[in-house]
Amino acid sequence: MLTSEQLSELRAKIDHLDLALIQLLAERQELCDHVGKHKIECGLDTRDLDREKDLILKKIALGKQSGLSTLFVQQIFQLIIEQSVKLQYQMRVPASGDLNPRVAFLGDHGSYSHQALNKYFSLSKASPRPMGYPSFRAILNSVRNEEMDVGILPIENTTSGAILDVYDLLQGSGIHIIGEEVLDIQHCLVGKAGNIDNVKTILGHPQALAQCSELLQSNDQWKIEYCSSSANAIEQVIKRDDPSVVAIANAFAAEMYQLPVVTQNIANNQKNFTRFILIAKEPVSVPEQIPCKVSLVLSTKQTSGSLATVLNELKSQDIVLTKLQSRPIPEKPWEELFYIDLEGHLDAPNVQAALAGCDNHCQFLKVLGCYPNSQLETPDLYGS
Repeated sequence: MLTSEQLSELRAKIDHLDLALIQLLAERQELCDHVGKHKIECGLDTRDLDREKDLILKKIALGKQSGLSTLFVQQIFQLIIEQSVKLQYQMRVPASGDLNPRVAFLGDHGSYSHQALNKYFSLSKASPRPMGYPSFRAILNSVRNEEMDVGILPIENTTSGAILDVYDLLQGSGIHIIGEEVLDIQHCLVGKAGNIDNVKTILGHPQALAQCSELLQSNDQWKIEYCSSSANAIEQVIKRDDPSVVAIANAFAAEMYQLPVVTQNIANNQKNFTRFILIAKEPVSVPEQIPCKVSLVLSTKQTSGSLATVLNELKSQDIVLTKLQSRPIPEKPWEELFYIDLEGHLDAPNVQAALAGCDNHCQFLKVLGCYPNSQLETPDLYGS
């Protein structure tokens, strides 16, 4: 058995190794930045999946020689490569021309939108100036009126589905989608209750409350109150200073507001992700070497099978759809708009051909944006 002195000595050595690892990772990233700049100057692709696969397999083999598990080494180097690739994307595509962009987000500091904003810009050379807004419409208007350079809006959630209010704002807004970010949503109860048995009132945004409905239904004695955002719910908890009142929020906000987490992981679905879009008044120019998405809004001609015809135009060009969302047109009863996200670059020949074909079957078709795909493809290591 180790003495306390021996244990302290081992921990000091671990701390020393951790520092060395951080310094080596920073040195590695600096070298990757030089490679990224070279790729930009020479017009080369950012990614080479075959090389990434070969690199990871070599690291796995080296790891085995040192007694490290295959999965451990694989996960570490996939994460390192993903970080480097995303940084190279950011080098090619700034979120706006300003290195200090004004960015509008929903709610107050500590909201999920604020967290998504931080995640998006964490790999960028830009230092955003975030500003909270009370509604989706206020965010969009701030960008359209040039009060803010960029806005970030939640567009869909894996648990509660599409955020329809945002879709309704996009059409005819005069703004462009310039990026996306996916955030892992981990709901917690935040407050000074000490434990869940002392809770009497739950504050939260309607979406967050809906995503935690199973916990709320199993505690039907709790009083539920709606707030404009998760951060606003936390602010209400602080203002009331009542241990029985807690908010549904995340650990990011709890730490920011210096409140304890009462209970973690309270969502119905533990795999709970929200996709956010970044909007600006002007589109961004994305090099064709970068894997992209294109977002469209269209209304088909009022003829039999018109939507199927549009979708077949996309299929004929081997284009993958990642989203199809319908919304009613208020001034035209029984007619609908369709929002489509597809994989591809707007300037790619197959995308151009597909859009030209679709246009023949549409009353209206508008490109909302072409922007880097945030979901990086993972190399297939074993050809499965």
